[in-house]
Amino acid sequence: MTIRAKMLKDIIQNLEHELPAVQSSTTQMVARVILGEEVERSMGSLAVSLLQSNVSVGHILSALLRCEWLSVQHLIETTDTGNIKKQVRLFSESVEHFNILQAAIIDAADQRWQGALDEEVKQRVLAELKLNWQQTGTVRLHNYFDEIPVAAKVEFRGFDKKKYLWVSQNKDLITMFAASAGSNTALISSLDRAHNLMVCGVNKFEDKICLEITGAEVSLRERRKDVRVKLARALPISLNHRGEVIHANIIDLSCTGLGLKLIDENAALLHNEKLSCAFKLGSELMKCGEAIVCWAKEVDSEYRLGIRFKPATIKRETIYRFIFVQEQAIIGRLKQLEMPSWMKDPIELCDADE
Repeated sequence: MTIRAKMLKDIIQNLEHELPAVQSSTTQMVARVILGEEVERSMGSLAVSLLQSNVSVGHILSALLRCEWLSVQHLIETTDTGNIKKQVRLFSESVEHFNILQAAIIDAADQRWQGALDEEVKQRVLAELKLNWQQTGTVRLHNYFDEIPVAAKVEFRGFDKKKYLWVSQNKDLITMFAASAGSNTALISSLDRAHNLMVCGVNKFEDKICLEITGAEVSLRERRKDVRVKLARALPISLNHRGEVIHANIIDLSCTGLGLKLIDENAALLHNEKLSCAFKLGSELMKCGEAIVCWAKEVDSEYRLGIRFKPATIKRETIYRFIFVQEQAIIGRLKQLEMPSWMKDPIELCDADE
């Protein structure tokens, strides 16, 4: 057994002792990360697997830090003292990988903590909105169709004892629901626009629509300063991060940034990392010398991220023209949407009593 193999075994054994509820495959990959190796899974995925063990974040980080110290001691003891450059490089790689994993764990834990607040936020926002609906007699709902906002203003018809929201039906409401992915979901912004209530169309009784409040979320899209459009067909883009080329597809874009899906399975970028990029809009090659990762996460087993251009580093006029053409096509498709079937011929799923 080589010295490195023995060290890997020692770290795995330490992790298994400290974190017995973590899956063996996850433990082995985490040990390799601590030793500065590249692994097949993203840091975000490893972080989620560690947190699924229901061990406290503090205990996980403490266990990893102790194993990282073992790794550092191993490097000091086994590296040729006459080759300082090699020793520094190995130490740097080890610490860098460990820091990335640590940041991913903290980020994943923060998301879980935020999820625990959802119900509390939902009840607070709902209480504020109910009072507003009663005072104004109106409810404002909205959706996004390929990232283009679609809104509807309807009459408030009551909030029953089963906690169903009843509103009037009009043409805008039909279009707004037709624009959603399942043709029955929508959003209602809180008064401060910081959160959204998520609602689901349940039933129709005469000229009234029954909506169920299903949850609450932070309203990120509502605070965008620039129009963003989702592309009907993804566009390829090349990212350059510290000299490494990473291939991705553009899912949506605005004049200030892009939404991407990474193609390279082993690639991973974290929040606030800097990079450059190049892509084509039509026949024109677009280059951005400096951009920053503003979010990164896994969605349905795909690694997604958003990048923001540094001001004056991209041809905004070219993107404006491209977005305008995309908007016209999206509006054309929106006009062709049909009324959702549940609004045509509804099934009795709840009482109509207010």
